Amino acid sequence: MEEFQTINRAVVMVIPKKPFDDWARELYQEEYDSLLEHRTEYNSYLVSDEILTEDPKKALKKHWKFIFQQELFDMYRDDRQWPKRLTWNLFCEFFDVKFSTVVLDLLSKQLIKEDF
Repeated sequence: MEEFQTINRAVVMVIPKKPFDDWARELYQEEYDSLLEHRTEYNSYLVSDEILTEDPKKALKKHWKFIFQQELFDMYRDDRQWPKRLTWNLFCEFFDVKFSTVVLDLLSKQLIKEDF
């Protein structure tokens, strides 16, 4: 069996729920085609692989606000239209999260980081 390298990161996949979809629908009105019905991929974020030993939600609490802002920005760039208060509870209302603590690099070429 071929061997692959693991990387020292875990993956957090952020999956929008109905309240996020409702917020987006309100912004776009008739032009909006529901995310929940047509979305086939989700944003993923690399975090410390130390969530193996920690509570995953606790590990996410370190990054939830950035992730929340990124998800809102991906949907609507004008932050004046975002929810007024971005809280942990609202984040949990808007998104499900899935964790993967094993990340295998299936390619032999070097990872490249780019500023975002």
